[in-house]
Amino acid sequence: MQGYKGLPGLLGSTRGLFGPVTENAVISFRQSHGMSAVGEVDASTMRALISVRANNPIACCGYLTLVLDREFDAVLRVMSITCQFEGAGRFAAANRNSDRAGLSFGIIQWAQKPGRLGDLLQAFDRTEHELFVNTFAEGKEDLAQAFISHATGAQGGVDHNGDTTDPQFNLIESPWVDRFRNSALEPRFQRVQVDTAIAAFRSSLEKIRTYAPKLSSERAIAFMLDLANQHGDNGARSIFQSVAPSPSEPALLLAIEDESVKRIADQYGEDSAEARGARARREAFRTTSWLNDTPVAGL
Repeated sequence: MQGYKGLPGLLGSTRGLFGPVTENAVISFRQSHGMSAVGEVDASTMRALISVRANNPIACCGYLTLVLDREFDAVLRVMSITCQFEGAGRFAAANRNSDRAGLSFGIIQWAQKPGRLGDLLQAFDRTEHELFVNTFAEGKEDLAQAFISHATGAQGGVDHNGDTTDPQFNLIESPWVDRFRNSALEPRFQRVQVDTAIAAFRSSLEKIRTYAPKLSSERAIAFMLDLANQHGDNGARSIFQSVAPSPSEPALLLAIEDESVKRIADQYGEDSAEARGARARREAFRTTSWLNDTPVAGL
């Protein structure tokens, strides 16, 4: 979150380890904030980590709870894991139209073309109006409203190739790139990202329960929520129904994985980065020890 490289990540094999790289990062952080060169996270270090604005904020448990004051319940836990696949959990993660969807931004990659980015921008404006106008429109109300109208218009304001339909609002170029990046550094907007993502996950969860009521483990629910986040609610339902029923939950998840990857390969090519990434993503949810194979309250 403070820009240090090489630290253990949530999905890596070294997660939870406090080795020399982490120790050196702690020493550096302490020294840069007037503390002694000690490689341990004591109370003063923790207070500084919470109070100093992060330059690369990530939706991890510590940040979500201690900085953004959000309860780390079952849905938030699953959402935070999904965020790791969308952009390493970064609030500033951005895809600048490599998937022909215009700009995709934030912890769960709200995409412009499906209209999801417009939903997030409306939440920004509704919750933090003055900050929204200042951050995205240089304090100009008319520009702010025109911006929202563009992003909430047909296909989020882009054509079938993901290119903008209005040169004034080319969101993958300056000054918009910097405006989105600056918004990601603001904790008030970060809270809106989290709350909007949680609302989307809870909505998807209700839909999943209607067509897949027998899925009950944390792993299976997390797998399906991630599937819905990537393919959309209708896409997740379609994929599930095309392979169900199956003799066991593990067999069902594997079949869903195969169908999911096939659909992405049909769109981008069998050896495309998108297809390979989808395979790795589905497989990680199926196999990671980070998820449980038993029912979890709240899911």
